[in-house]
Amino acid sequence: MAYERLSEFAAPARATPDLWRIGAVLGLMFVAVMMLQQLVFILLAALGGPEAVEAVFTSDGTGAGRTLAALFSHGLFAVALAIALRAVHWRGFLSLFGPGAHAVGDFFRVLYWLVPLYIAAAAFLPTSYDLIPNAAMPVNRWMLYLPLGLAAVAVQAGTEELFFRGYLTQQIAAGTRAGNWAWMAAPAILFALLHWTASAGDNAIWFCLWAFVFGLVAADLTARAGNLGPALALHIVNNGVALLGVTVPGPVAGLALYHTPFAADAGVIPGLMPAEFGVLLVGWLAARVAIRA
Repeated sequence: MAYERLSEFAAPARATPDLWRIGAVLGLMFVAVMMLQQLVFILLAALGGPEAVEAVFTSDGTGAGRTLAALFSHGLFAVALAIALRAVHWRGFLSLFGPGAHAVGDFFRVLYWLVPLYIAAAAFLPTSYDLIPNAAMPVNRWMLYLPLGLAAVAVQAGTEELFFRGYLTQQIAAGTRAGNWAWMAAPAILFALLHWTASAGDNAIWFCLWAFVFGLVAADLTARAGNLGPALALHIVNNGVALLGVTVPGPVAGLALYHTPFAADAGVIPGLMPAEFGVLLVGWLAARVAIRA
């Protein structure tokens, strides 16, 4: 069976498989995140005064600081998830990754395949428009920011994978009958809804559809491998190229080397989606080959 390792991956959730606990975790996470945010603001203000809080979001006008703050803020959700997981399910944070040694090995195997693939796609896929260099990020400055940017992307993408393909997939798989596909579909639907952006106008449905397919792909890789390693690698590489390489102008575009000449609500977006789905499909197939090697 393609998903025979799903049972092993979901094993940590079987001690407390009740689906109502998912709601309890969400509620506790909400409260914890609110408290953690206030704690961060208090610490920033205590260390650098009110201007330090403002500086995190303005960062000398380049937008890099605001992008970093937005990405790293996902770490608060990861901490909240760890707290809720212990309080509601009495299990540790690391149980979300699946078997540790396999997760690390599969992560680096998939990373080895996907990094050159995604860089090549970004560099060589033909486009009908000219990219605009980010004036605030000349190459030398971009290189200086790159390590911090990669760390921020890893926190953002990692947190999403830990919740959607880690926590939700494990709990739903443990709490439903064998053969039920809710463990794949439900997290993908929620992941898609999370990507609804009102500012994208009519294009919002395209971004949601892409996120839904990504959720299915990531769930497939997780169930095949029996750990989060492959999905983590795919998500980090995808977001790394999208946020640090070429991106549409917006609130999290401060670290990108290039911007597109159009915004997220532009009429050109639907015509670009086949290529986006194509890259995702090839990345998924490459990841499957990697975990078989």
